[in-house]
Amino acid sequence: MTDTAELQIESLGPELQTPKLQSDGAIAKGLDPFAGVDKADEASREIYFISGLGADWRVFHRLQLKGYRPVYICWERPCRGESIEHYAQRLLAQVTTEHPILVGLSFGGLMAVEMAKLCDPAQVIVISSAVTGAQVPNYYKLFRWLPLQLVVPFKRLLWAVYGLMTWLFGLDDPEDRSLFRQVLVDTDPFFLKWAINRVVGWRNQVVPKNLVQIHGGRDRVFPLGDRNVDIVLPDGGHLMVLNRAEELSQLLMATLATDPAQA
Repeated sequence: MTDTAELQIESLGPELQTPKLQSDGAIAKGLDPFAGVDKADEASREIYFISGLGADWRVFHRLQLKGYRPVYICWERPCRGESIEHYAQRLLAQVTTEHPILVGLSFGGLMAVEMAKLCDPAQVIVISSAVTGAQVPNYYKLFRWLPLQLVVPFKRLLWAVYGLMTWLFGLDDPEDRSLFRQVLVDTDPFFLKWAINRVVGWRNQVVPKNLVQIHGGRDRVFPLGDRNVDIVLPDGGHLMVLNRAEELSQLLMATLATDPAQA
C-alpha cells in the first residue's frame, strides 16, 4: 500500500481542511442531521453513512431509523493519484465501532465495499450503487479512454447540464432540486474529478459478507438492467433516499433486523 506521505497533496480547500459538515447553511435552512434519531434512546446502535459524489449528510436527513444513531462519514481531500483502497483506509479512521454497520449511497456504496474489505462489518448496505466493477455501466468506462473530466472545467460542465442532471437523479420536487443544487455548489472540483476516475476504473470483484444491495427500478445513473440485487424499490430513482425516504426507511429497518450480530 502506498504511504500517504509519499503522495503529493494539493492545497486544501477551506471546506475540506478538517472533517466537518460541508454546509452550515443547510442547518440554517432547518435541516437536522439527527432528525431520524430517537433522542430518548441513549443505547442507539451506530450506523455509518457514506454519501455520494461530494455530497454529505443532507441526502440522508429524511430517513427515520428508530433505535439507531447515524454517524456521517466526512469526505477527506484525496491525494493526487490516491487509490480507492488507500482512501478507504483513511476513511476507516472515522469508524470507531468494532463491527460497524456501513450504509453507502452511490459512490459511497463503492467506498462502503472497499471499507468492508478492511474491517469486519456487521452489515454492509449499498444503495443506488455498484458492488463489483462488473456492475459499473460499460459506457462509464469510456471516460478511461476519453477523460473529459480531466481536461475540461468539470464542475462548470455539470452546471451547464444541470437540467439533465436533475433528470438523471430522478429529482422532480422543487425542494429536492434546491437541495441538490446546494450540494453541487458545495462539491469540491478536485474531489469530484478524483472520484469519477475511481468509479470508471473500479475493478473490484470481492463481495463482502453480510452485504445487502438496494436499488431503484428507475435509477438512471446506475441502471438496474439485469443486475441481481437483493431489494428493488419499484419506480425508485437514483436519489430515492430523498424522495422515497419513508419507503426506504422501512426497507432499511427490515434489513437491519436481519443483522447477524443481533440474532
